[in-house]
Amino acid sequence: MIKFIDISKTFMVKKQEINALRHVSLDIHDGDIFGVIGFSGAGKSTLLRMVNALETPTEGIVEINGSDINKLSFNELRKVRKDIGMIFQQFNLLESKTVYDNIAIPLVLKRMSKADIEKRVSRLLEFVELSDKKNAYPAQLSGGQKQRVGIARALSTDPSILLCDEATSALDPETTDSILRLLEKINRELNITILIVTHEINVIQRICNQVAVMEQGNVVESGSVLSVFSKPEQGITKRFISTVMPDKIPDSVMEKLKQDIRHYKIIKMRFLGDNVDENVLYFINRHFAAETNMLFASVNELQKAVVGIFILQIIGDDTEIDKITTYISEHNIQWQEVKL
Repeated sequence: MIKFIDISKTFMVKKQEINALRHVSLDIHDGDIFGVIGFSGAGKSTLLRMVNALETPTEGIVEINGSDINKLSFNELRKVRKDIGMIFQQFNLLESKTVYDNIAIPLVLKRMSKADIEKRVSRLLEFVELSDKKNAYPAQLSGGQKQRVGIARALSTDPSILLCDEATSALDPETTDSILRLLEKINRELNITILIVTHEINVIQRICNQVAVMEQGNVVESGSVLSVFSKPEQGITKRFISTVMPDKIPDSVMEKLKQDIRHYKIIKMRFLGDNVDENVLYFINRHFAAETNMLFASVNELQKAVVGIFILQIIGDDTEIDKITTYISEHNIQWQEVKL
């Protein structure tokens, strides 16, 4: 549905050339909830704005349903934009208009009849659970309610694509969770493809099925959330993921290990999917002549698959330790040695 082909974008700021995007290529398929994550200045919002041609690439092609949108005529681009909704961090509501009128703005611009506008806005208010706020003004709403109005307005033209630019960054954790549940509902029930840019890794973990990690205008890592989270390759990806899926030995435990004079090896294991259900640790303790000590464990669910991270101290001679690591490898469990 959305294809970025070798996209680069250069801005001139005070006579200085800024490379906001560097040869970015990504495919976003129908039905995806695709997350783009990076710190401020990574280029993710610039990339998002390429989808509805609010920004145009210096090099490369942006395709929507097979059409290069930067080669479309003005009228053709208008039609494409009507199929794309957008929600923002700061809501962008008109304070002087009611909730109803804010949602109706795109429909009024389309010159729909009052009866049709009434029908559609009422349906959307019910969908975002704000029917009782129809005549309220933005100043009377909470942040989460304002964002729901923004979402309803974005849905008013029945888009097939929804762009979310840091849509939860201004919200508290509980409200963020409710908005993410609403976005999941939109994707599931309305079959709308969602592209989210964010600096919040919990947003990616919570609802996305695909992710791209950006740094300094580059996509440094991309793929399914399950594959990227279970085996991050780049340093920035590891830093993001460690905030929601910690994988380090606590400092207090590290200090005790440094004083342990026994012969041992420390390994970090990542269990993915069905492997988590296997009694690997039980088998190790029963069938090998070595002692094990669990130093750290965490279990998370991603896209209905379980990812487990266990850090294990194996105490024994090298022969038994090698037997254990061989056994772990034979069960297709990722592992690596942890050096103190």
